[in-house]
Amino acid sequence: MRRWRGLLPAVALLASAGAGAAFDARGVLVPLESVQSIAVGGAFSCAVLGPGKVYCWGNNLFGQLGNGSEVHSVDPLPIPGLPDAPITALSTGGGHACAIAQGDVWCWGNNQFGQLGIGQSGNPSPVAVRVAGVNGQATHVAAGDYHSCAVIAAALYCWGSNFYGQLGTDDDVDHAEPTPVSIGSGSVDSISTGTLHTCAVVGGAGWCWGDNISGQVGNGTPSVAERAPVRVTTLDSGIGEISAGSVHSCARRDGSVLCWGDNSYGEIGNGTTQAQLTPVIVDNLGPPALNIIAASSHSCARVADGVYCWGDGSYGQLGNAGGTPSPRRIAGVGTPLQLATRNAHVCVRSADARAACWGLNVNGQLGDGSADLRTAPVQVAGSYGTPALVASGLSHTCAAVANGVHCWGYNGDGQLGRGTLTLNESVPGPTAVITARPTSLSAGVDHTCAVVAGALRCWGVNDKGQLGTGQTTGQRSPAPVQGMDSGVSLVSAGDQHTCAIRNGGAWCWGNNITGELGDGTTTNRLVPVAVAGLSSGVSWISAGTHHTCAIQNGAAKCWGLNTDGQLGIGTNVGFAATPQPVDTLDAGTTRISTGSAHSCAVHNGAAKCWGYDGYAALGNGIVNDAHFSPDAVTGMDSGVTEIDAGDDISCALRGSSLYCWGADYSGDLGNGGGPRGLRALPTPVIGLSGSAGGAPSIGGTHVCAGTLEGGLRCWGDDLLGSLGIGRAVLSATPLPVMRQDRLFADGHD
Repeated sequence: MRRWRGLLPAVALLASAGAGAAFDARGVLVPLESVQSIAVGGAFSCAVLGPGKVYCWGNNLFGQLGNGSEVHSVDPLPIPGLPDAPITALSTGGGHACAIAQGDVWCWGNNQFGQLGIGQSGNPSPVAVRVAGVNGQATHVAAGDYHSCAVIAAALYCWGSNFYGQLGTDDDVDHAEPTPVSIGSGSVDSISTGTLHTCAVVGGAGWCWGDNISGQVGNGTPSVAERAPVRVTTLDSGIGEISAGSVHSCARRDGSVLCWGDNSYGEIGNGTTQAQLTPVIVDNLGPPALNIIAASSHSCARVADGVYCWGDGSYGQLGNAGGTPSPRRIAGVGTPLQLATRNAHVCVRSADARAACWGLNVNGQLGDGSADLRTAPVQVAGSYGTPALVASGLSHTCAAVANGVHCWGYNGDGQLGRGTLTLNESVPGPTAVITARPTSLSAGVDHTCAVVAGALRCWGVNDKGQLGTGQTTGQRSPAPVQGMDSGVSLVSAGDQHTCAIRNGGAWCWGNNITGELGDGTTTNRLVPVAVAGLSSGVSWISAGTHHTCAIQNGAAKCWGLNTDGQLGIGTNVGFAATPQPVDTLDAGTTRISTGSAHSCAVHNGAAKCWGYDGYAALGNGIVNDAHFSPDAVTGMDSGVTEIDAGDDISCALRGSSLYCWGADYSGDLGNGGGPRGLRALPTPVIGLSGSAGGAPSIGGTHVCAGTLEGGLRCWGDDLLGSLGIGRAVLSATPLPVMRQDRLFADGHD
């Protein structure tokens, strides 16, 4: 619940060079499931999980993860905006990716040379855009380092960088839209785009073009560039697959693998390190190859019962024994159905529809929740168990995970509980503030409280006694609240007051200028006092800016300031120093939340809001439509389980999907594309439709929510580090919170 008490401190934040490992509930890893296909890019990976469902992870310098941001992620994140239709092809390049849905090609990421195919070059696109002129007729797509190709209406087209003639258009001009390639007779059976050259199988014959300085085109004569397709020597028939790597190429024919080009690391696989200008057989491969890929300086082949790799092994991509010029079987792969590799990591899809990866992981491209190099396959993570418990303050955030409470963001008043004062901490620290998982956690404007084993502790600002310690001295570390050492089940930190439920009764302390403590007075309290008439049967309580609400035996009651009708009692007169029944919510209320000047509740599964509506926070489709009694939130008439009211927005969880509405000035509605003004109707939060878990938590200009997979996502304004992503950005897309102990550097296209 969001509280506002003035302007943010004018503090500059230096963004770190990268981000870190995802912050999660860290239970037993549950693998990413329902993987239909997988693709490996330069320092990122993507997978198809179903119709319209593509997830990506790893480096995101150019927006190649496609989630609307340019922040790296060690966790798979969904790409919004793709058609809700089967993804028939997926390909990842150096810093961009492409997919086919309903015959159209969609690309995202780096567009320096026009490789997204949208008719212009320059700025990257962190969201999927439709390639021009395809008209639903694409069947194959391939993303290279700086160019792309596709088979459209049975003909070959390429676009992007053409400096070395890799587009095959017989010139050196870049093309920002699909451009036809004149190549042989027969159908185009497959296409592969490497770093600076391209290969294709046409009518069973192998063709290559582009950079040929190391003989990777395979025509027997090295050259600076071959700008039109040339036939690969000896590959005139029977070619089932061809692959363009960095400076070498490979092909598959009748179960045998042939490679040619540069061989500095033994990537050709013939037992030597001598370059080959024409195809040679890979030695000692064993069983017939079903799939072959030429990567940066290594090659891999899939056989019926495993994977063999050869060449450079500096980053674990060949397992734990370094490089080799001859094929080596990779241990622990099982029975793969698909193989994918590019720069320095390898992934496979297994028969159980799961994915495993190994090799370089500095950008989290293996998807195992870490940035650690792996010399053996690790499963791509889809879940870590229990969703995180999260609390958002004005400009700081705290979350409860398996090993306790971690906090990040602004810390000028000790609200992070780390024992020190700092301007900001942009990612969670490796050491927990409280070394046990709490059952309740809440953050006010600049103080925080947690319930552990029935005992309540608070820390941060204490000028009105909101910490409940019997004095007004702030605390930089968790301090016990007087009289709250047992029996506490729930805590709610408001602007300058705090409330809790202890043994079924409601207690409040701190600021009481408008009766928000509910004890019948307007006297500030430095220790908890009982709320009048709420000594038992209380199941929920929420402290706002200057008012408070609770649920007693299913009935909603509110007290405190009422100048905007936020108490829901039918009027907007003055204040009430004792609890008052909320109109129409006399039974069946399960959740209630207090914002700055409005309130929301879940009543018989429906969302209701009331009070100030100058920012459309009531969600009834109208702006400036204040209600002094509960009003229905449009479209939220059933299935709602959690709700949170902020300063000028509200959010609700229905099923496993999250919706927000109100003022979107910092991207805090999470609907992508940047701030959009006022939204008077509930809007789905991108990436949290079907994956949200637990209650959302609204802060000053940011929002956080846990996921069913045990992860934590935040979005909005990160100027003071409250998103925990390690960068000072505005993000209208939910991003995974990062851990300080696993920072990693930016990669490159």
